[in-house]
Amino acid sequence: MVLCLFRHRPAQLIRALPTPDLTAAPNPARTRLFCLSLNFLKPLLIFLTLSALFQSACSKREKEQVQSPDFHNTAQHIYKAVERAGGSEIWIKGQGGRSSLENRGGPVEVLSVSSKYDLIVAAIRREATVEGLKAEAQPKNPKEPFRSIELRFTGKNNFVTRWHVREVPKLLRAAIVIDDLGQDLEAANKLLREPYPLTFSILPELAFSSQTAHAAHAAHRAVMLHLPMQPEPGSGANPGPGEILIGMPRDEVVKTIRADLNTVPFAEGVNNHMGSRATANAELMAEVMKVLASRGLYFVDSRTTANTRALAMARRQGLPSFYRSVFLDDKETVAYTLDQLRTFRRVVQDRGIALAIGHPHATTLEALKEFLPELERDDIQLIPASQLVHLPEAARLEPTGRGPTITEARNSIQGR
Repeated sequence: MVLCLFRHRPAQLIRALPTPDLTAAPNPARTRLFCLSLNFLKPLLIFLTLSALFQSACSKREKEQVQSPDFHNTAQHIYKAVERAGGSEIWIKGQGGRSSLENRGGPVEVLSVSSKYDLIVAAIRREATVEGLKAEAQPKNPKEPFRSIELRFTGKNNFVTRWHVREVPKLLRAAIVIDDLGQDLEAANKLLREPYPLTFSILPELAFSSQTAHAAHAAHRAVMLHLPMQPEPGSGANPGPGEILIGMPRDEVVKTIRADLNTVPFAEGVNNHMGSRATANAELMAEVMKVLASRGLYFVDSRTTANTRALAMARRQGLPSFYRSVFLDDKETVAYTLDQLRTFRRVVQDRGIALAIGHPHATTLEALKEFLPELERDDIQLIPASQLVHLPEAARLEPTGRGPTITEARNSIQGR
């Protein structure tokens, strides 16, 4: 018996045909009908088979999704537990830490000082238990002087997440401030495309000061006011509008700083632009720091002169404050800036924290793109200046050695 389709019988699309008499002479019309029937049924049978397979696969996937814990939510819960337990004495590696959670194949790596190591491991285990996960612990390098452990978590036999905790003698942290922003948007946009927490120090009262500050804030970058201050006489340098000058009465200092801050919204701190003469004047710096303290701001001494009194006055007023360790781009070449970045790395490794200042030159940006991935490989955390100034070390460290100031370095380069 064969199956055949009759278009003129919609109520009975498929009907049985009698079994053909094989001894009879072939009927050409019936043979053509038989072949047509088979040709029609082939795609129908393929369609039905594929539909059944697809439905089976969907059911299996839905079952797996129900059984597997939500990776992202679980990792976020553990992340928050680790942050609470470790505070500023741990570092969850990856750009901003949280991006490492997206790497489901590799472990989330945590660096911890010795005093927090056991607390961090316990916090991870505790949160994983709350999430209903089973833990497998594997100590790493037991012969090494510092502890290390990898925790692998599964739920209902499905892998969920891995965490690798490493004990370190101290956390190494660095901040990089990019000065002189606000003159155009192109430089700011190039910097914003880089996935690093660079700090934007913006000059006041320029055409793009406010726009740059808004863009930086929207991209979660720290914003500073790059406060113009009076340079040494005869230097030929022009700090630009909003300058702090020797001999300014206190009311004028307050008015100037307020006006400057109004053009750089979201500024959390201040560093000096030029100011080799102004920062050497303790009385003027005391007035400036009083204004900054009243606004709840922090201060970074750019150290444009070895005679600066700015850092000392900031600390006397109780401001969170720090100083520039390295200038990155006195010479506008990639090779020079890379060499300065290597010097910066050595300072961080020696002192635990350090701050570098650069400018939005094309050569500086190229060098940063090449070098910054090395910092994380060397276990150096790049953080905003707004975080660095609040670290306990920031209040204790003093600039070491005189070193060349930016003015001296530039004068030497230019042969003046």
